[in-house]
This record gives sequence, structure tokens and C-alpha cells, in this order.
Amino acid sequence: MMKQIAVLFIVFILSVFITVSFGFRTANKNIGNVVSLNIENANTGQKIPATMHGVILETNVNRDDDGGLYAELIYNRAFQENNRSLDGWSTFGQGSINLNISQPLTSALPAQLRYSLITNSTSVSGIRNSGYYGINLQAQNYTASFFYRSLPGVYVPGGKLNVGFSDSTGQIIYGISTLDISKAPINIWFYYSFDIIVFSAAPSTKNFFFIEFPLGSKGEFEFNLISCFPPTYKNRPNGARFDLAQTFADLKPGFIRLPGGNDLEGPSIPERFIWNNTVGHLENRPGRRGTWAGYNTEGFGLIELITFAEDIGAVPILAVYAGYSLDGKAVPQDQLQPYIDEVVKELDFLTASANDNRMGALRKQLGRSEPFDIRYVEIGNEDWLGAAINTYDYRWTTFYNVLSKRYPNITFIATTAKTINSPPAVDDHFYQVPLFFIENFRRYENVPRSGPRVLIGEFAVINDDDSQITNPFGPGRLVYPSIKSAIAESVYRIGFERNSDIIIGGCYAPILQNIDNTQWTPSFIVFNTSSVIKSTSYLAQKMFGENLGNLILYSAATNNTITHQSVEKGQEGDGKLGNLYFIATKRTNDNTLIVKLVNVDPTDILINAQIQGSTTSSTGVAYILTAGSGVDPSTVQNTMLNPNAASITEQSVSARNGTWSITVPSWSVVVVTLTL
Repeated sequence: MMKQIAVLFIVFILSVFITVSFGFRTANKNIGNVVSLNIENANTGQKIPATMHGVILETNVNRDDDGGLYAELIYNRAFQENNRSLDGWSTFGQGSINLNISQPLTSALPAQLRYSLITNSTSVSGIRNSGYYGINLQAQNYTASFFYRSLPGVYVPGGKLNVGFSDSTGQIIYGISTLDISKAPINIWFYYSFDIIVFSAAPSTKNFFFIEFPLGSKGEFEFNLISCFPPTYKNRPNGARFDLAQTFADLKPGFIRLPGGNDLEGPSIPERFIWNNTVGHLENRPGRRGTWAGYNTEGFGLIELITFAEDIGAVPILAVYAGYSLDGKAVPQDQLQPYIDEVVKELDFLTASANDNRMGALRKQLGRSEPFDIRYVEIGNEDWLGAAINTYDYRWTTFYNVLSKRYPNITFIATTAKTINSPPAVDDHFYQVPLFFIENFRRYENVPRSGPRVLIGEFAVINDDDSQITNPFGPGRLVYPSIKSAIAESVYRIGFERNSDIIIGGCYAPILQNIDNTQWTPSFIVFNTSSVIKSTSYLAQKMFGENLGNLILYSAATNNTITHQSVEKGQEGDGKLGNLYFIATKRTNDNTLIVKLVNVDPTDILINAQIQGSTTSSTGVAYILTAGSGVDPSTVQNTMLNPNAASITEQSVSARNGTWSITVPSWSVVVVTLTL
């Protein structure tokens, strides 16, 4: 970084032998065993944006929203899965079910379940749903609802239904609520909303949600939009699953990129993300075929997505549809205007005043008076891929010319700069082996500062075998991130921070993976109905996100044969020395020094540090993520069977008169925080 940022001076003495290990390349020179890391401290200089380390929520992939972050428990609640079906639904006792499309609830939900009892039942009977790969029942209140219609000639003794939860046998009832349906008008849809109290947790997730008719019932009954929610994050109606949302929040992400990804584009142009189909009452949201899996209910729609970003303290980076879908078809240039108008209405809906804008007024009508804070908008997704690149020049230009004039305070991001001139920002995506990210540590130092800013909207080590650098999607594809992959990604993240003058931020992708319906590995957070696993990559980013400085301090490492003055920006010793990578920053609001160190060497590095000219004595903390001495870092992964194979450990660091020491283990990331 630039020497004029300097002010603080730290001397590192470390024992290090530079070797080739695990396929990583090292410096040709022999570094030696005495190394100084000089950090010159200042109260002004290059700043790090708060957006630096973020997340992506690409809807649908790995069932990450429906069946994942979206807290809805009922699978196929409106019978849209598999091109309209009764998937997930079954009967008990007597009676039969089928789909009916006459007199639908709404045009958005055109099919409903019809439950038929031809003769008076001789046992309690009804319908049940097994949820998304099970239902996790805890001792708490659940909020359920559905639309109900009885056809002429029905008979329900006592006029009451029981609705609740049972085990897989139906013999154990965990919670039940009784509804009076006697006043529901015949042949007219009627809405019920009610609570189900569960007093003790179920030992298994193999449970059912049920609607039960009493003995002696007869007739035909219809249901649609059968829904049930546990308590949600921040108690948001129609909100997020608490444990997954909290796992997001614990990262302290600077931004969240949404809603895609490929799911923004959709399988075809009519199946793209259409924002106004994702807002308003659920019965008016038609959903669409999922890009990756099943059917998108769009229950966790635009308002829910942006509100979730606010709830976890992240800046939304909104992706908007740009006239290209995954079937390889693009909207012709002379037909783009309706799609541009669609985006204008979307951005007005999110950002305009509710008092003098029709779309802003709609937002207020739906419960949100104040505009959302939208600072970044990405036009399209991965338009460097396949046939998309052939049309992105006219699509970007046409969209950007309109949007940039109407929204001058928004930074618009291009998905590629290959066919367009000087966009304000561009989105980089890389899925690679560890060696790629380590060798590209200086990638963004070589980006012209006169060019666009950069969002690294997707990156991840997907293969730990460095020999697959030309084919990372081939043999050796990771199922879970490893210590090796997490450490290599940490090298790249230090590169983001060091180049914060041009980097908006970076995020691993994808974030969520439902282990019971997976299309992509590895992923950041792995989960099932009841458990959440934080990967090694998650733990590494957590260390970065929780310890983010706002000011870069110039740092240069030298050994005893190289003087501080000889280390220029981009040379060996600036940001890296052999297999050691580093950055020093300051958090000015509490005067804290943050030193991030990544060791990709097979040996430990002993560091003795001195803050030159400092007489400070204080106690700080070092956060450490490593495989352990002598352990192959590619073999350590947090999995469903071993969720805590790796964890962040803490070690006290004491500075006396500006000096302190720490050992950076082999294949590790260490974050040291000290009060200056």
C-alpha cells in the first residue's frame, strides 16, 4: 500500500523456512529466520468500506429460501410443485384427495386440494403434510393459517376441526388447536389464522402437520395456501428461520447480494424474477419454476429480502433482470423498454417517497413507509457466460442510460466489462483451487485505478487439488470447505482489504446448502431441518467481519538483509513475505490495531512484534483458525457428522512497551487485536 499512509512501526522476528508444500509456489529467495514487519500508523489515509466482507443470498439454489431461510414449514402449501401436484400431502383415516381448479382462490393460485368423504366417516380422518424434509418441533407457539371452502351438502359433527402436529405414526400429538368452521359460508373461501402451542420438543423431525375431521364427517372440502410458521427472526411476519438468520447475522456482513445469481434470470424470460409478483398478500404471489430446484413460492419476496438485509445490518446489493435468461434467449434491443420500465418501478417501489410517487405509495400500503437504502444495483448476472455476452453491450447500455439518469445516487454494477466501456463497477466471479487465490493475492493491485470499482460477487475454493487449476470443476470437487480452502480464501480476502480504494467488497458463494436437496457444493452454511453447520470458510470470514478496521496502515515485511526502504508497493515484503500474508489496519473509533496474518507454510511462524516508538502496554486477543500441528489442512472439514472439527480459538496477547509475540501456526489465519 502507499507509504504516505504510514505512522506505526512493528518489528516481527519469525522463524520461517520457505518450502514448496501442497502444490503452492513460494518465493525463489531464501527469506531467512529474522523478519521485521514495519507498520506505520496514521489517523488519515486509505479507508476500508464497511461493505468489505459480505454474503450472497441467491434464491432457490440448494433449497436455501423455500425449505431453508424462509421459515415456512409446509411443503407445497399451494400445490404448485411439479407442475401442480399433491407432493408432500397424504390422508389418514378415510377420504381421498385430488386437485381441483374450479373457482380457484385467486388467479395466482389456480389449484386447490379437495378432500372428499363420500360417506360419513367411521374414524377421525383428514390430511397431513410432512414439511420440507421433516418438521422440527420445539416448545413454542406456531402460527398457522389456511383458506377453507366447504361445498354444498357437507356435514361436520360439532362444526369443529382439529389442526396440529403429530409424530410419524399419528399416535403422539405435540400440539393441537380446535377451529370452529360452523359459520363459514358454503362455497365461499374463508380465511383462518390461529396458534398451535407445542409444550415439549419432539425427539425427531419425522413429524406431520395435520388437519383432522371428527368421526361422522361427510362431504367435500377445499383448502389452499396451508401455512405454518415457527417464531421468526426479529419476529417478522412471513419471516426468516431464526437459527439460519442468526448465523447470517453473526458474520456481521457488510452487504448481502440478492436475489441472484442464476435465479434472477430464471429458466426462461417469462420465468425470470418479476419483483411485483413477489410482494403483497401471499395469495396473490404466483411463484415460478425454480432455476435450481422445485418451485419458487416467492414467499420470501422483495420486501422480505431487503428487510432481512436491514435486520442483519447489511447493505443490499440488488440485482435486476437485464433481458437475458438461462435458455440462452435475450430480449431484442427494440423490445427492451417494458423490462426497463419494470426495473424503474422496482427501484421506485424501494426508494421513492410514499407521498408523491405511485410505487412509493404502494410500498407504504404494504406496510413500509420509509424508503429502503439502495446504494448498489447490479444489472444482470454473469453476462460473460455463454450466449449472454453477445447481447450484453446493448442490454447494459440501454438499461444503464435510463437508470443512471433517474437514480444518480446509485452505483450501477456491470456483470462484465468485456464488451462495454467503463462501467462504474464490475462484478468478478471465481471458483477455483487454493493455488489460484494465493497466486492472485496481488490481482487487484494491478487493476487500473481509472477503471471501474470491483465487486467480487462470488468466489470460493471448490477443489483442494491444486493440479486441477485448469479444471476446478473436475475430479476432487469439495463436498465441504476445508481448512486448506478457508486459508487460501483468507489470503484473497486480505487482498480485498489492501485494495479497498477500488474494491466494494467480496463474498463467498453460495451461502446456504440444504443437505437434503443440494445442487451445488461446497457451501458456506450447511443445514437440515434442525441443524446448522458453520463451515471452515464461514469461520474464517467471521474472523474478518468481526474485526474490520476502517483505516489501512502501511506495512512492509523485511528480513535482516533487506532494509525497510527497499520494499516498494507490490514487491516481496509488501503484504506478503514468502508464505506469510498480512495486513495491518486501525479501527479508529476505539483506537484498536488489527493485524491479520495468514500462513500457508507447512511450518509455524514465531513472531516477535514491536510497535516502534510506542510505550503502550495493553492486553489483546488473537483469534486463530488452523488444522493443528502436523495435520493435512485439506482433511479438516466441518460436516454434518463432525460439525466442530475446526473452530476458532482465542489466545491472549500482551503488549509491553509496544512489544508482543505470537506463533502463527502452519496453515492458519490469525487475527490479532490490540489497543493502541
